[in-house]
Amino acid sequence: MKWSAQAWERVQPIYAKILAMPFNTELSSGTLPIEKFIFYLAQDAYYLLEFGRTLSTISSRMQDADLVMAFAGFSTGAIFAERSLHESYFVEFGLANEVQPTPSTLLYTNYILSQAAYANVEIAVAAVLPCFWIYKAVGDHIFAQQDGDQNPYKRWIDMYAGVEFAVAVEKAIDITDQLASQANASTQQKMLAAFEMATRLEWMFWDSAYELEKWKI
Repeated sequence: MKWSAQAWERVQPIYAKILAMPFNTELSSGTLPIEKFIFYLAQDAYYLLEFGRTLSTISSRMQDADLVMAFAGFSTGAIFAERSLHESYFVEFGLANEVQPTPSTLLYTNYILSQAAYANVEIAVAAVLPCFWIYKAVGDHIFAQQDGDQNPYKRWIDMYAGVEFAVAVEKAIDITDQLASQANASTQQKMLAAFEMATRLEWMFWDSAYELEKWKI
């Protein structure tokens, strides 16, 4: 069994909870309160910028030239996505340029940044994979539920269910499998643990947006 198959099997209970959580079910039906979506967009913009930095750090640690280029491309793509969000939704909703991260957003971004900087590169790659894979799977699931063009969140749904994003996701999965196949059993297990942790943080990120999470002090 490929490492990616083991990883996906391991996070199935978490993934099921992600699909069932109010943020995503209401986004799918178009009934998500707009203030929750706006809150999510602001946090996502902050996350994507830090995600781009994470991918750039991973790229700098790669030994294989093809992998260096792949992660450099992923990094550029993440930053481009952040700018695209800013130019469309941010302008539309009049959101501020400066975003203060919530506790959950800061936890997630600090986790992936620390993995990129200090963990074995194979583990770092596994830690960023859920941002590709979980988002794509959720986007596909929500897209499949759509009937017509009436959902006010159609642009978000279309972006994560699009062909271009799908290509990037498949490439990220293939790279992680390639790295896992060359790693020892201990490293493979740590990769699985990192993948699971980041998947939990994906759940926390969506949940914090739905709850309009604030710092308590």
